[in-house]
Amino acid sequence: MRKTQSWGLGLVLMAMVALLCSANVARGQDVTATITGTITDASGAPLAGASVTAKDMDRGTVWPATTNTEGIYNILRIPVGSYSLRVEAKGFQTTLFPPFTLVLNQTARVDVQMKVGAVAETIEVTGETPLLQTQSTEVSTLFDADMTTSLPLAARNYVQLTLLSPGATHVNPGSLQYPQNMIGAGRPFINGNREQANEFLLDGQLNGESKNNEIGYTPSVDAIQEFNLITQNASAEFGNYQGGVVSASIKSGTIPYTATFSSSYATTRSMQITGRPGQLEGSRVSRTH
Repeated sequence: MRKTQSWGLGLVLMAMVALLCSANVARGQDVTATITGTITDASGAPLAGASVTAKDMDRGTVWPATTNTEGIYNILRIPVGSYSLRVEAKGFQTTLFPPFTLVLNQTARVDVQMKVGAVAETIEVTGETPLLQTQSTEVSTLFDADMTTSLPLAARNYVQLTLLSPGATHVNPGSLQYPQNMIGAGRPFINGNREQANEFLLDGQLNGESKNNEIGYTPSVDAIQEFNLITQNASAEFGNYQGGVVSASIKSGTIPYTATFSSSYATTRSMQITGRPGQLEGSRVSRTH
């Protein structure tokens, strides 16, 4: 009896090990942004050991980096938002870049040429912002929070906005004017591919079902920070698709307080409150029923 139980327990353990070994490791796609660049002196020689700090203006967090022997720095996988950049090196004046915006899947390049001087002296750079996608050849359309909440959407279905992107169409556009569900919901046709050929991501995780590639979960447009539709030349991290990649990110907490009140019968917001701690401001807009 004991021998039979031991054999049974052994078979169960072997089955569990085999299952774990055969399982695919789930990897989420990148839903963040990157800042990279080269720090040099006035002659163009690279500066090793320079300190580069990106500060998130919305959340107050800082992301430090140090240049290597070639003067290159990389600040990887930081949340999308508004950032300022501070560069410091011994024997050189501190360089400060004013806030600029990073968007979903963007790699912004910021090269800095330092000037000799005391670290306490600060040079503020004006009129320069990172170019979008200078490190990538992908073709994409970005939809930010203002666009998703401002444009009229009958069913508040953000997927309907994908039809505004070049290369996206549908034989029955009306099918995207209804709330997304798991039964025959409309999705865009990207560059002639079927609607089942798209890949939908939510915060870097696959957001679809395997039978007909329907969208698994559709967040409210008020909850979306931004979403990006990649139609061509997506990087190697995106796979298992032939059409387009729709990658959405959800809003996270920030220092400013922001609240939105809406009615289920209203097409415009009834009240919006924004402000910083200890300073709230309200503005009323007209309601329609």
